[in-house]
Amino acid sequence: MRSVGIVLCVLAVVGPACAQIDRTPAPASASSAPTGATAAVWPLRGTPAPSADAISVRPIVVKVAADPAARPQSGFADADLVLEIPVEGGLTRFAVVFQSKDPSKIGPVRSARQSDLNYLSSLHAILAHVGASEQVTKLVRDAAKSGGFVDVDEFEHPDVFERTSDRAAPYNAYTTGAKLRRVGGSEKVKVSALHYGDGPSASTDGTSLTVPLPAEPIKYLYDSARSAYHRTYGGGPAATTDGGNEVLPANVIVISTDVTPIPGTADAAGAPSVDYRATGSGPVVILRDGKRYEGTWGRQGEGMYTFKDATGAEILLKPGLTWIHIMPMEARL
Repeated sequence: MRSVGIVLCVLAVVGPACAQIDRTPAPASASSAPTGATAAVWPLRGTPAPSADAISVRPIVVKVAADPAARPQSGFADADLVLEIPVEGGLTRFAVVFQSKDPSKIGPVRSARQSDLNYLSSLHAILAHVGASEQVTKLVRDAAKSGGFVDVDEFEHPDVFERTSDRAAPYNAYTTGAKLRRVGGSEKVKVSALHYGDGPSASTDGTSLTVPLPAEPIKYLYDSARSAYHRTYGGGPAATTDGGNEVLPANVIVISTDVTPIPGTADAAGAPSVDYRATGSGPVVILRDGKRYEGTWGRQGEGMYTFKDATGAEILLKPGLTWIHIMPMEARL
């Protein structure tokens, strides 16, 4: 959702031997690159990559439950990007994106949604999920046949997932980056990149922000000592099982867009699944470095999101983990 550049790797390919690439750049040397060469940068994290070949490793996207019964989740500490996307009944679901480092354990893995098709074309990822509705399963499998992404569903690849005994179903399905790469292939891809750099000079206070999720609001609080944001639910930290640590994003992005119910998808409680508009433009709020920037998001076709302030200046992101919320237009921040 190391400290949602989105904002659902969120999303380039090497074999399993390269899956556990260290994010720490090697010491510079006179022969490491030609004079004037552009240093390789992870497209979804903005930090130095070991080589231009490394950044063409295919990203991994894992659908992870966000509701309280799924907490604490595992594996977020290794993510480059987290997209938090509305599903049904006021709930959200995480699309957790890995490229610069693969997860040793990630979950609990849950089902795919129609809205996942909105970002997969930008990421060319391996999509890991546990089933979906009959309608969505057909949509995802048909879309994957185009070669734009690789679909890894537990119902087709049960050996890639593990059902643990310490949690009740459906919150007990987990997988690893190594298992996903074994079935995801080694094709190299070009990942649409987020843009990184210094923030614009015009900003307001961005040390705190409450994102009004219908089921449970989440609050972000800036930690200047760590140059990142704490995430809290109900006053408590959103910890994971990764050593009990918090996952601290360097960037928090709230994209406002049209969120609409999908006809014929109501669950047992009568709540329909929803989709969102992922192209065009709309309002955006971005937090980084304790500052708040307001402006407009834009995305065309299979490209990545870009962000501009009221003057037209690009709002660049801070290298590190980015957490992107997809919110309806009527949400007030």
